[in-house]
Amino acid sequence: MRSSAPSTPAIWRATPPSLSAPQRKRLVEKRDVWLNQIAPEFLFHRLFNAIPGVYFFAKNRDGEVMFVSRSMCELYRLHDEAAFIGLTDFDLNPPDMAASYVKDDEELYAGGQELFQRVELWFDAQGIPAWCLVTKMPIQSRSGETIGIMGVLQSYEDRARSLPPLHGLSRAITFVREHFSEDIDMSALARLAGFSQRQLQRKFRSFFGVSPHEFILKTRLLSACQHLRETDQSLAEISHVCGFPDQSAFSRHFRAHIGLTPRQYRVSAQR
Repeated sequence: MRSSAPSTPAIWRATPPSLSAPQRKRLVEKRDVWLNQIAPEFLFHRLFNAIPGVYFFAKNRDGEVMFVSRSMCELYRLHDEAAFIGLTDFDLNPPDMAASYVKDDEELYAGGQELFQRVELWFDAQGIPAWCLVTKMPIQSRSGETIGIMGVLQSYEDRARSLPPLHGLSRAITFVREHFSEDIDMSALARLAGFSQRQLQRKFRSFFGVSPHEFILKTRLLSACQHLRETDQSLAEISHVCGFPDQSAFSRHFRAHIGLTPRQYRVSAQR
């Protein structure tokens, strides 16, 4: 007896019912009633607690924190989410960094574009500078008024580690981390990754939001932070071992990105 050939599994697709405008309006109203029944502490921000390496926050129009994920509590070493309510960027961060975050918010309120995975400096749970990918979006009221800002942070390092080891961009990143103190040639870096220089630029901007040159600079700055914390080397020595052309360039870039001079950072790290 011949066995019948296995049937090909059918592809299932959702087929939402066709609704009239009044029916759809009633469903939207039903959703809104349901949403209004949810206690604030049980809103959807709790889902971010299940995503490692991702931090969520929401602020009102006055810049006061209204919601955070539990990971933000760990980042800032506060005991629970309620301890964040009412705090501002200036309560949580060094003044220069807080001012840059507020400037971003003001641009969003003025109708600027949403921030999508822009690289910014934040401090980790040990108070050590770390680069994060930041996304910010406005929060609107039912009347269409912008009443706050919500955002997520993702660790730069976690993002880099998510690349497969044999991925071309992964090879480029590994090379930068091992040779950032040297003068890195972009054409050689592109060949190592298997890309043209233009492709390499696009890949870095797509994945990290910065160019390869900016990635190298940020890597040098983080290394400089480590040297300032853990050694008694002079600023001239640190600028050299971290790949800066001279102490003046080192100090200029450090202040622009960290918000402190190298000496100020060293003193604050030793307290």
